[in-house]
Amino acid sequence: MFERRDAFDGEEKLLKLISEDHFNDAKSKRIAPNKLQETFVAFANSDGGDLYIGIEDEKVETERLIDFVNEEEANEIIHHLLEGTDPSVENMEIEFIDFKSKGLVLHIIIPKSPAVHYCANGDCYIRVNARKSKIKGDRITQLAYSKGFYKYEQIAIKGAELNDYLKSENVLSYKNRIGTKLDTGVFFKKTEITC
Repeated sequence: MFERRDAFDGEEKLLKLISEDHFNDAKSKRIAPNKLQETFVAFANSDGGDLYIGIEDEKVETERLIDFVNEEEANEIIHHLLEGTDPSVENMEIEFIDFKSKGLVLHIIIPKSPAVHYCANGDCYIRVNARKSKIKGDRITQLAYSKGFYKYEQIAIKGAELNDYLKSENVLSYKNRIGTKLDTGVFFKKTEITC
């Protein structure tokens, strides 16, 4: 699951030039794991992206590549991302880019997820251009519908009872069109229609 590869020629320069946008972000290795988790969740809830850890902000005037000395130094961050999100993000890729004497940059490739993910504290984020945006309530529900995580047909209608639909003209018309003679209650159970 974790790979380690040598940096290619010119990769350090490219990483320092990363334009933080909808699909890319670079973070300091000193970032608080819960803050990093927000960006991670935002990528998974949106269109996916590449997260590089070990690169200081472009405003920093000293060396921007302040990497991990070894893989173990990144354990807390990786644990926080893998175990702290709910549900955990599947099919992501983790690699360490080896810059030899300068150390390792942690690169996480986060896929677009079919699920809605939350941080350990219960907050939900999406990626909007080059930033994360916290969403709540109806926005989370809309996100779940857009991902296909929730299906309108499977959401119970408050106050609806099965008896309200047993003699419905629409249901009887539908049963007639598909040619079933099943009792409406049995038909609902067999087709997994829930009320």
